Amino acid sequence: MFEPVVVLLTVRLPVVVVAEQLTEKLVVAAQLTAMDETGEHTYKPAIHYLDGCRAPQRKRPEGAWVMRVRVLAVGVALCVACKAAEREVPQPPAKPAGGRVVDLIPLSLSGETWQDAEPFLALYASNPKLMAASAFTPNPGGSTSATAPIFVSDDGGDSWTLRNTLPSQSMTADITHAVGGTPPVLYAGILKAPDFPLNELKANDFLSPATMTLQGFRADIDQPFVRSSAVGNADRVYIGLNDFDAPDGRTATVDVSLDGGTTYTPRRIETRNTAGQNGPSIRPAVAQDHTVYVAYFGWRSNAGADVTSDVVVVRDDSGATGATPFRDLVDPSDHLPGRLVATHVTIPWSNAPTLGQERIGSTLSIAVDALHSDNVYLAWADRVGTGDIYTVHVRRSTDRGATWSGDLRTLTNATDASLAVSTNGTVGLLYQQVTGSASTSRWVTRLEQSRDGFATHQDVVLATVPATTPAFQFLPYIGDYNCLLTRGNQFLGIFSANNTPDSANFPQGVVYQRRVDFPTHRLLDGSGAPLAVSIDPFFFSVPVLP
Repeated sequence: MFEPVVVLLTVRLPVVVVAEQLTEKLVVAAQLTAMDETGEHTYKPAIHYLDGCRAPQRKRPEGAWVMRVRVLAVGVALCVACKAAEREVPQPPAKPAGGRVVDLIPLSLSGETWQDAEPFLALYASNPKLMAASAFTPNPGGSTSATAPIFVSDDGGDSWTLRNTLPSQSMTADITHAVGGTPPVLYAGILKAPDFPLNELKANDFLSPATMTLQGFRADIDQPFVRSSAVGNADRVYIGLNDFDAPDGRTATVDVSLDGGTTYTPRRIETRNTAGQNGPSIRPAVAQDHTVYVAYFGWRSNAGADVTSDVVVVRDDSGATGATPFRDLVDPSDHLPGRLVATHVTIPWSNAPTLGQERIGSTLSIAVDALHSDNVYLAWADRVGTGDIYTVHVRRSTDRGATWSGDLRTLTNATDASLAVSTNGTVGLLYQQVTGSASTSRWVTRLEQSRDGFATHQDVVLATVPATTPAFQFLPYIGDYNCLLTRGNQFLGIFSANNTPDSANFPQGVVYQRRVDFPTHRLLDGSGAPLAVSIDPFFFSVPVLP
């Protein structure tokens, strides 16, 4: 007997607004609509806006603008998971030639219609079979669940199952993770439900059902972003985050652990004045020689929701082991740490469905050539002002960040750029772009590769799906970020998209674990009844250019 239960989650979403402006509170009440004898279920969202709900705010001393936290309350009707939740995993079909795309939702959750957005991926160089992934995916156990899930694979990404191992009530807010030097160690940074404190976590075996161990925590944090490297028998962990308790509004921070997460030290990386805070995206990248780069947005002023920002890169040449780390890259204009790659760009900060139902304002990625740390790539998005909504820029440095190229790629109406550099020097660029307009608009997910700094590149379309369906249940719609990694001769990554089972939507082919009917382009629940389309996370691998 499986009875539905309801869980109430609260997800904090930051937005810059004019002082005294009211925010909205979005309540998504999920109504159970179907359940079969295996516990498969579907739910249909009913969305209500409650006006006049003020959220916490941070004022600059002069009171010119505030940082408000927009509150998203999500009620999800879920069934208690059956004991045999992972009872059946179908054999995957033959892999598409040259690459593969796999929907992560397992067969046991065929009836789910949730918005599984903002995916992330972690993998081991030493064991290609083991991978961990995450998204905004709730625990099938419902409101009594004290844990939230990650996805795990032990066959190289051909199949995925859930492990409810994150200490968060049913679902997390932001989550990223990185592997330890010895499989199957995994580190994670999450915003825990309820109340959304930062939890810095470790699992000695991420395949185990045991809850991950808490290593550090504190409040008033946004977008933890985890990277790691192994040094001897110890792991070094770098968690980029926006720390609202940092002094003087210089919120760009990296929590550094040199002992496998046993202790963390917050390292402030902003050295200039800000408009009360930095942007939410603080992105570390680590080379094998222990050079650590970090990219961030230096917010300098704002006019309404348009933020004037610098795009800044800092560097540490010794793995942030010194007393004053991230001071090795100085800008010639003011002799302060942090190279100003671009200045006075306009960041359109929108916590509303602005680009293909997605919010915008925090796209940022950095990647270093792991074997040649002089070479580093940077991508960010801003508004150029020539009719674009949001434009991705890609630049490169070949001298450890001292000087930078102009734009190597400029991609209009794109977001969620992620970079990676393979061992042969090929750079990969994953991004999601809106094409067309109105009812014909589509989210196109692309992986570009280049061996010559984007003088030429190869373009692979991983997905092209309708941008207007399904309707968003909450924001972010597909995510404030996705993930691209590299191992050996493969680029491996993850993105979220409309999950309609239509081969035309996935030019490289696609494998579903959940029940689908390709001839009719329908999702099916456990009993074979059709479902509405939703947002799913998709894993992919593509060969690196030789």
